[in-house]
Amino acid sequence: MLLALGLVFPASSGAVIIDFNGGTAFLSTGASVSISDTMTSPLYYSNVDYYIENGVKFDFIGGYGTVGRYYDSFAGHSSTEFNSVIHAHWQEVNSMVISMLDGSVFDLNYIDLSSNSTVGGYASTGTELSYITASSGHSELLPSSDWGIDYLSNGAQGDGIERLLLGSEFDAVSYVSFTSDNAYCFGLDNFYINEPAPMPEPSIIMLMGTGLIGLTLVSVKRNQAD
Repeated sequence: MLLALGLVFPASSGAVIIDFNGGTAFLSTGASVSISDTMTSPLYYSNVDYYIENGVKFDFIGGYGTVGRYYDSFAGHSSTEFNSVIHAHWQEVNSMVISMLDGSVFDLNYIDLSSNSTVGGYASTGTELSYITASSGHSELLPSSDWGIDYLSNGAQGDGIERLLLGSEFDAVSYVSFTSDNAYCFGLDNFYINEPAPMPEPSIIMLMGTGLIGLTLVSVKRNQAD
C-alpha cells in the first residue's frame, strides 16, 4: 500500500519552480535588476542578457530577451492580472538555454508555454516550427500558442497557458535549449525542475484506493482461511 501511495504522491527532491518572480535579470548594460509580479515602472526589461532564479540560469544566446510583467500590459487590465514571464523574438536571439548555476544535472519535468506564434501580438498560425532540445540531443516540436496569457494586443481572446509534460528524455540533463525556424514571438511563464509528476485525477486516486482495499480484504480472507 505504501508503494502504491508513493506512486500517487511521489516525493520531490530539490524541486524548483521558476516563475520569473523574485529572480534577477542581468541587462546588456551590465546592470542587474530584480523581477517581480508587482513591477510597475518599467513593466518589463527588454534588454536582458540572462536571468537567474533559485540557482537556475535562463540564458538568451545571440541577443537579448525580455523578462517581467510583459503579457496583458496592452489589454488595460488591473495590476492583479499581470504575471511575470520571459519573452523573445527569434529574429533577435539564436536560442534560449536553461542550466543550473553549479553545473549539476537536473530533470526538466514540465513547462508552461505562453507564446509560440509567427506573428507578434496575434494568434498563432499552426505553422510554427519551434523546438525544445535536451543536452543529449533529443529534440521535440513545440505546439503553436497564441501570443499572451489572456488577451492578444488586438483585443482578441488568447489561448492561455499550455502546460507541456516532458518525458524521461529530459531527465538528468545538463541543459535544455529552445530554438525556432520561423516563429516570431516565444514565451514561457513557468518551468519546473526536479518536480514530481502532476497529481492524478481524483477518479484515478479513488480507483487505486478501491483496488488497495480489495487487495487488503483478499489478504485478510486468506489469512482467516489459513
